[in-house]
Amino acid sequence: MNKIKIEAFLSVPACSGRVSLMRLLGEIEKDYGDKVEISVNKGRNELFEKNNLSSAPALIIGDLVRFMGVCPDKESIISALKECGLD
Repeated sequence: MNKIKIEAFLSVPACSGRVSLMRLLGEIEKDYGDKVEISVNKGRNELFEKNNLSSAPALIIGDLVRFMGVCPDKESIISALKECGLD
């Protein structure tokens, strides 16, 4: 199985959502590191605009924007990963 891609978009300067999301992504990587590929983008960039994001933090899991403007809880991230084929 291919790794499920997680793209995180974080605000600059840092906000509490950014800190919480980074902590959660660390937990996800620890638990599912062999099944996920995590990339982190800071500030507005081409990918932020290309994906029509309007606020950060935001998470794209698989090919869909799953969360935007909020830091989800770990269970929500895992649920989104399962929708993308995590077993």
